[in-house]
Formats: sequence, C-alpha cells, structure tokens
Amino acid sequence: MGSIKKQMYPGSLLSEESTREKEHRVIARRAAAEGIVLLKNNGVLPLKAGSKAALYGGGARYTIKGGTGSGSVNNRNNVSIDEGLRNAGFVITTDEWLDAYDKEYNEVYGAWKARIYEMAGEGKDFNKLYRAHACNPLQMPKGMPVTENTKTEAEVAIYIISRVSGEGADRKAVKGDYYLSDDEYKMLSDIASVYAKTIVIINAGGIIDLSFLDEIKVDALVVLSQAGMEGGNALADILSGRVNPSGKLTDTWGYHYEDYPCSATFSHNNNNIIEEKYYEGIYVGYRYFDSFEVTPRYPFGFGLSYTSFAERTENIVVENGVCRVSVSVENIGDVAGKQVIQVYAACPNGKLKKERKRLVAFGKTKLLIPGERDLITLEFELSLLESYRAGKAAYYMEKGSYYIFVGTAGNQVQPEARLMLDESVEIERLINICPLLDALSELEPSNESLRAWEDYLESVCEKRPIKEIRLDGEALVRTKDDVKKTKNLVSKAAKWEKVNKVLSKMSAEQKAEIVCGRGGHAVQDIIGSAGIMVPGAAGETASMVVDGIAIDGLTLADGPAGLRLQTRYEENPIDGSIYQINTYEGLEYRIFKTEHLHEGSIYHYQYCSAIPVGTLLAQSFDLKLLEEVGEMIGREMLEFGVDLWLAPGMNIHRDPLCGRNFEYYSEDPLVSGLMAAAITKGVQKTPGLGTTIKHFVCNNQEENRRGVSSIISERALREIYLKGFEIAVKKSQPRSIMTSYNKVNGVHTANNYDLCTTVARGEWEFGGIFMTDWTTTNADGGSSAAKCISAGNDLIMPGKTTDIQEILDALTGEKDQFLPEEKLDDCVRRILKQVFS
Repeated sequence: MGSIKKQMYPGSLLSEESTREKEHRVIARRAAAEGIVLLKNNGVLPLKAGSKAALYGGGARYTIKGGTGSGSVNNRNNVSIDEGLRNAGFVITTDEWLDAYDKEYNEVYGAWKARIYEMAGEGKDFNKLYRAHACNPLQMPKGMPVTENTKTEAEVAIYIISRVSGEGADRKAVKGDYYLSDDEYKMLSDIASVYAKTIVIINAGGIIDLSFLDEIKVDALVVLSQAGMEGGNALADILSGRVNPSGKLTDTWGYHYEDYPCSATFSHNNNNIIEEKYYEGIYVGYRYFDSFEVTPRYPFGFGLSYTSFAERTENIVVENGVCRVSVSVENIGDVAGKQVIQVYAACPNGKLKKERKRLVAFGKTKLLIPGERDLITLEFELSLLESYRAGKAAYYMEKGSYYIFVGTAGNQVQPEARLMLDESVEIERLINICPLLDALSELEPSNESLRAWEDYLESVCEKRPIKEIRLDGEALVRTKDDVKKTKNLVSKAAKWEKVNKVLSKMSAEQKAEIVCGRGGHAVQDIIGSAGIMVPGAAGETASMVVDGIAIDGLTLADGPAGLRLQTRYEENPIDGSIYQINTYEGLEYRIFKTEHLHEGSIYHYQYCSAIPVGTLLAQSFDLKLLEEVGEMIGREMLEFGVDLWLAPGMNIHRDPLCGRNFEYYSEDPLVSGLMAAAITKGVQKTPGLGTTIKHFVCNNQEENRRGVSSIISERALREIYLKGFEIAVKKSQPRSIMTSYNKVNGVHTANNYDLCTTVARGEWEFGGIFMTDWTTTNADGGSSAAKCISAGNDLIMPGKTTDIQEILDALTGEKDQFLPEEKLDDCVRRILKQVFS
C-alpha cells in the first residue's frame, strides 16, 4: 500500500491523550477561530478580561460540535462554550440556571435514548438506530425562565441558539428549526429586557432566521457555526479579543426564507420529493440576490472585525490567460487583525443572460498590527469568465466589457478594471451531457434590469476612470478531444507492468469482487463503521492473492469533520480476534468478530480529531489554513492505517434547508472548489493517502435522496454544480470521487457515463477512482451495479453479494443487462493502480 503499512491492530495501547491529539487540538482551535463570523457589534465586544457573563441556552454546556451522520466524529471530548469561557477567565454567573438545565437535559435525553432503542429492537441494529435517530432528533429542553428576580449581577448576557441537522433529512422552515421556537424567542426577549447588554451566539451548521434582530435589542451577533472539538475555546478566543474575528460568510443570509429562489419548491416544501426542478438555473445565492435586486440581511462575504482596514487596488494585469490583481491592505485601527479581499467579475450579456457578478478570486492577509501594510496578489484564470451555451455544447466569452470588482464583501466592492473583448469567442467545444427529458422554464432577469445594470457600469467608468485592458480572443481558445483523453488515461494505467500482469491472471469472479467493497458481504450490510482492518472505518476494498501477488484492501473512513473510527475495541489475547461496541451519536450498537472474548482482553484506542464543519472552515477564506488541516488529517490517516478519507464534501448550498449543508462549503462554486483542493493537497502530501471529494453531483436535498431526480439545465449543471468539482480535480487531483445517491435528469449519478467518464475523466483528466455512496445499488429503486461499471464508476460500496452476482450475470448477458468485460477491466485496472501506487 505505498507508504502505508497496515497494522494488525491499529491504534494505541495507551488510553491517555497523546502528543498528536494535543497538537491537533491547537490546529482545530485555530481553524475554528479563523472561521467564526462577527455579524453585529455595538461596542460590547471584545469583552474585558475577567468579565462576568450570564450564560443561557442549551448550547452553553451541550454545544453542538457538528452535524449527524457520516460527518460525526468519535473524538475523545469536546470543549463546550461554558467550559471555554471559564478557561478564558470569564466569570459565569448563571450556575444555578445551567445546573438546573443539566438535570432537565439528562431526563429528556434518557427518555429519548430509551425510545430510540425501543424502535431499534433488541439487537441494537445500526440501520434501525440510524433511521430512528434521523426521524426523531433529540428536542432540547427550554430551561428555567429568566426574570428580574432570577437575573444575576452580570452586565452582559450570552444566549446560545443551537441547531443540529444531518444526512437523511432536510431541515424545516418551522419554529424550532429555521425559526426560533416560541420558548427561544421569549427567553431571548426576557434576557434582553433584564440585562444591559446581550450577545447572541449561533451554534448551527447553516442559516437560521434572524428577524428577532428587528424586535429584540441584541448588541452583538456571532456565528460560531459548529466548530468541532475546540469550539468553546475558539469562541472564547473571539469574545475575549485574543483572536480578532476575520471570518466571512460563504452564504447569503436573507431577511426572509422566501427570499431564496427555490424556497417554494425545495424538497418537502411543495410535497414533491420525487423531482426537484432547478427553476432558478444559475441564479443561486448571491447571484440571485444581486441579479434580482433582493436586499439580503447579510451579504455573501460579509464579516466584521475589531479593527479597521484601508484597501487600495495597486495594479491589475492580464498575462497568458491569467488576471492578477494586486491589493494593498493597511490596518488603520487599534488592534491586530486580518482582512479578506474578494475579486468579482461582471460579464457582458449577449446570447446568454449573466448574473450581475461572480466571485473569481479571494485571499487573506497576514496578521497586521496597527499601521502595518500588506500587499497581496490574487490571480484567476480567464476561464472563470466563460459561460456555457448548451445549444452549441461550448463555452463562450461574449464580446463586451468584463468589469473586475475588488472589495471586502459582496456588497462592498467597486470596479477597478474592465477587460474588453471585441468579438465573441468560442473557447472550448465539448459534448452535451445529462440531457433534460422534459422542458424546464428557468428564472431570468428582465431585459430592463440588464440594461439598467449595464448603464450603471458605464456611468461608473465615466465618473471614475478605471484601468482598461484589451483581450486577445484567439489566445483564449482551447481545444480538447474527450475520447482521446479518456483513452490516454486508460493506456497510462495499462503501462503499469504489475497492474497488467495481475489483471491478466484474474478470473471474472475476482474482478467482480474487487470492484465491490468488503463492507456488505464481509459483515452485516450497514452504513459506515463496517471496517475490518480498522475498527469503525466506513468500509474496505477486497483483498486477495492473484498469481502470488498480494492485492491489499484499501481502508476508507468517514467523514468531512475528521476521521470517524471507533474510539476503543478489544483484542482477544489468545486468538487475536476483536470485539467492537460501536457508538453513533451517543447510542451503542454492536459488531462482532467473535461472540465472546476471554479474560485479560487488550484494549486499543483510536481517538481522532473533530475539526470544524465544512462551512466554518470555508468561512476562514484561508486556503493555507485548510491545507494545514488536510495535513493534520493525513497524519491521523497514516497513524491508523486509513487509505482514503471520505471527504471533503463540496456540494452547493442551493437552499438553506438542505440537511447536509453543514458538511459543504458554500453557495459559491469557486469557494467550494478551492477549499476542497486545498484540503486535498494537505492530505495527499503523504504518499499513498487520498481524499474522496463528494457527493458528485447535485446532492442538494436529503429527503428521498436515493430516489429524487434533480431536473437541471446543462448550463446550470456545468456553471454551478459541476464547477467546484472541476476546480478541485484540476488543482489537486484527489485520489477518488464519490457519486451521490440522487439522479440527474432521471439517471442515477452512480450509473451516469456522462458525469463519470465524459466530464470527469475526459474533460477534466481525472486520474483516480470513482466510488458509489454507501448502499446506492438495488436499494429502494437505487442504481444498478452493472451500470455503475459501465459508466466508469469503479468501486461499489460497501458492496454486497448481489452486486457481484449482477456484474457476473451482465458479463454473460444471460439476463436483462450486458456488460462488456473491457469495461470491467478498466475499473479493475484503476483500482489496482490505486492499490499499487
């Protein structure tokens, strides 16, 4: 396995916190603090050292570290907000309230746990626990009322609003989820009425309604998000001023849920979870709010600081298809801090209508002391200015002016240059993919709105001269032969003598087995925690010996918030067998390798690090930081013998209610792509290790995720939903891509040749392996195992005996499918390449 040497029994024999754990806590804490966003501050923050604070809300001691499902990490412990504030020297004055809440919480949690176990049955089967948990989330108690009689001597009150979500279910636009519950609203109102100053902390993985700001006096608002194992300490760093907030929103926070373009039809909102029609087209997030002049409460890219900055664009140049923007940033405030610079482009309207502006580059300064200046240069490829014409199956740059905006948030930018193209240019001719089966009427801005925007841009140039650069259209043209490139990738793999030798000796049964994982037919069919070589890992590929050559299995582990392994397992000292009692969200379930163990069992410990959720990491706007987090995950993979990390998640935040948004980075494809590339680079600095970018593609809804069909135009698919994956592949070449559960225009992504082969391998030159998400095949109308192979989806996970048999039957064509053996050989070849690399 390359540089990875599999341990017989991975993990440590020592239960104490290791040096690695302590070092990784430091990184996790810094990553969380860098992504926390300050949205409002009436001078109450930062708090003075030793301040007395009245702390309220269930999230105070039960701070939510992340979402549920594969994104949940079984780490050693988590620092709550209460603990973090006390660690920082703040005096918490509401022990009576918090202690009473503890008692109430334990009663509620005990009853909830008993109910879930009852639904799961005596065997505590994981699948039943998983489904029961997803459908019956724990409802946090409300706590004691806050009145003039119960208020404490603190001048500042801190109220925590917590939300949890996870895979398998979408959020709801109801009280207690997107909106405050009646109890939460009353408590916040009461707190604000009896304390001089009130701070609200949002401990949620996604957007919630903030209309309470219009009705209740709130002095500061902080988006903690879900910050992993060091969340409480990271928040304390921000509130104390030890760290100056520099996070920026990677989503647009609207005034009303109805402000989002697909709110009326998203998921369960229209009682249709069979088809999800992407009526909004390319107008997602800020692209919609800008283009349709819907004012957000907080725009994309927004975030406050405790200091002030002065920014000035020094120069903009175009050379060899790359635009470079140099910006000087000076700290003109009183404390040290960092600033994020964002570059947007406004593309001319022509045959295609465009969004008003799109993000094309971003960067973060170093820590600047007062009076210090930093010059940062941001660059972007001119390909980010292209738009896709499905009728021509080509990317175009249309004639006209391309305005380059520079600023610090989506609504705080100004044009600094315009790139002029005299004639429209066909940049790249491709092949049409994923055709619509029915007509789809997409949202578009009016012609009057487009003309008004163009008039505005012209007037800005008249009032404030900006740099003008003329583009050479011929120099922008690219050519590509998709079929040739796909064949080249196969032929390169075939040059591996060892791969070729092993493949020639394999039987059809062995080939079918190696493209089907070991999770399902080695132990019970479960989602996650099916690991054999590494207890608690999500699954493995098959291992075997062919003609005397050993083919080692690859170990795959969840998930986007850190490795998800079992924290402890027992080894029988006599025969070496192991026994696992696994946990999921505090619930125990069992996987046995032997029914009973002898006395004197040896315990092995696998404590991993819970990093902040994807959205919080992205809010740092710091690619170097994400690369460092990737290196950190890589060290843990190496320690425990994990080959592929089933992360990062990088789907688009199409709507605030997607239950899995916390795992993903942003509503913007550039942010998603660059963040995934950065964390992949970090992991893959260790030879043999790899990431698995997911979920490919349009996994923007969790309700009926195995059956829903995303009905989407090719333009929106390419410009928004595929773009982030394209960026990640081209910039970091992840070792694997995971397809999603859903269909795209009626075809399961796991069975989709257009996506796996034509686009990823042909157009992007992806050289790794594709794998399915867990149990996509033959489950509730899921995808076909044989069609996965035909599409170029190399690995079926977790793999079942029925999958193997379906592939073998398709090779002979004796039933209802036919699979050419060369298609199977291509998939086996790519897997062997990974194993022997």
